[in-house]
Amino acid sequence: MVTSRRPKQSQYRLLGLIGQGQFGRVYCAVHRRTGELVALKDLNRDRFSTHKFLRELRFLLSLEHPNIATCQALEHSATGRQLVLDYCEGGTLRYLIEYAVPLSLTEVLQFIRDILQALDHAHHQGIVHCDIKPENVLLTVTPGGWKARISDFGIARLSRESSDSEMGHTGSPAYMAPERFYNQHPASSDLYAVGIILYELLTGIRPFSGTPAELMGAHLNQWPQMPGSLPAPINEILRKSLQKLLAKRYKTAAEMLEAIELVEKQLTSEMLVLPIRDTGEKPVCAPALPFVTLPHPVDALQIVDLLLKKSAAKRKQSADTETKGGKLLIACQKKQIFFYHWTQQEQSAVGQTQGFELTWPVRELKRTAHGVCLFTDYSIHLFSMQHGLVTIARFDHRVKATLAPDTRWFAACDLESQQTETQLMLRRLLIKPDQPIKNSTLARISVPTKGEKIVALTPLDSRHLLLVLQGANKTTFKFLTRRGTAVGTLHLSTSLRMLEPTSLAYRFLALEEGCPTAVLVIDFKPFRVTRYRLDIQPHWLICTEAGYIAISLDGRLRLISEEGQIVGQVDRLPKPSDVVLSSPTELLWAVSEPTYSRVYTVDLKMLGLDIIF
Repeated sequence: MVTSRRPKQSQYRLLGLIGQGQFGRVYCAVHRRTGELVALKDLNRDRFSTHKFLRELRFLLSLEHPNIATCQALEHSATGRQLVLDYCEGGTLRYLIEYAVPLSLTEVLQFIRDILQALDHAHHQGIVHCDIKPENVLLTVTPGGWKARISDFGIARLSRESSDSEMGHTGSPAYMAPERFYNQHPASSDLYAVGIILYELLTGIRPFSGTPAELMGAHLNQWPQMPGSLPAPINEILRKSLQKLLAKRYKTAAEMLEAIELVEKQLTSEMLVLPIRDTGEKPVCAPALPFVTLPHPVDALQIVDLLLKKSAAKRKQSADTETKGGKLLIACQKKQIFFYHWTQQEQSAVGQTQGFELTWPVRELKRTAHGVCLFTDYSIHLFSMQHGLVTIARFDHRVKATLAPDTRWFAACDLESQQTETQLMLRRLLIKPDQPIKNSTLARISVPTKGEKIVALTPLDSRHLLLVLQGANKTTFKFLTRRGTAVGTLHLSTSLRMLEPTSLAYRFLALEEGCPTAVLVIDFKPFRVTRYRLDIQPHWLICTEAGYIAISLDGRLRLISEEGQIVGQVDRLPKPSDVVLSSPTELLWAVSEPTYSRVYTVDLKMLGLDIIF
């Protein structure tokens, strides 16, 4: 009797697709037992036979270097065979070039240094990469910047086999040295590609463009035009690295690296630190904005739909028992809470009521499906039209708390005793119309913190919770279920000081410690970190229909597209005390004075931004 063998389960759980390589797809994955994050690269059997690949795999496994995405193993599973590689969460160098991320000359030269150090290591072991290009330069996030790591040594060949005709024209024509078109693959051909990358980083364009045939002719016969705005020593490095003849080019990666280091010593600190290219986007001045005056200062602001109960006759006609009746503006001044009926058409706030005074100052107001949740350092409150203001929880110690998006549970962690661990409490929440709000314990657990500071506690979705811990030049993300079960941990090699959810699932905006002009976009499924560089120091981060908005304390606004480009800049707005989103394209902008405040309506459509809504 013949028995069928059950396909072997992969050791890794896929978190999402992150790219498409020459040999197949690339996935972000996590090891089922250890929780280690890796990249899984599919291997197309048509491109590499098993015999040929295994012959070279032992050489690829030997490439262990900080600037190389190391090949850890070969994974066989029911879905095929895959390379297991070090994971780099910062994307590729192509992204920084394509979206003109502002870079200083120091950063550009550091990228080249990273690449050359990796190539020097590989070349000493007789391995030529053969396809150096920005897509194959991966990035890991470091404090305020990135570290480059070369990937895709999958088409590399041993230098002793580099003259074999079976190789053909592997590689990318835009970055191929002249000799590559004649099936010659010396180590110096990798350095020619590094010169192309350096040119592209400095100017934003490649020295040659066109069809593959046109690119071949250009690499063989044309000299690139040297950018006149760059320091002479930089142009000299470009000239030597892009020489047509091998004898005139850098002989080794170490030689080119030495030239880079010498140039860095020759240039002034101002040349090295200033951005090499201007984005060209200029700010506009804010127009006159409509506002209303409130008879008290405002520390925190929120606006919600005002729900009105239907009559008994209308309830029979519809299952819904509520209908929208305008908006309710909630303004907090320390412990005091004020309510206003907000009339959008007339830009007025009427019917002021000092409804409540809490025991502790309000730190945050969060919209929910039932109204507004108010957080203090020692309590959580919910305000709704059905229940008024209700205290959900009180604590005898300072906490950081959060509420699930479906308001079915909340969580709070102790901020006062976190030298080695913090106490995390999760409670079920039951909210029904015309009934008292109830809560019951889901879990109470101890979470190790190892002396790290708690930066954020936020729902990941309706069933999972994210605890963010800040250490020295690192951030730890701990994922838990709503019942307190730990399901994973991720690490980032930079310190975050704020995390804000967006409208997209598993995506957050963050501010970085020690890098006040940076905004990070963090995706957790799959794990990906993108850094945006601004010319302001953001204090508020808001997700809108038009993109991400960053606002500084001095009243400057920057609108960022999904691709990281600054698509709108507005200066000279009033200096805000709080900013909230009131509609997909409108902001409420509170400006607090000693005895009163003004609430402006900032309509993104009216700011003269070059965007289409």
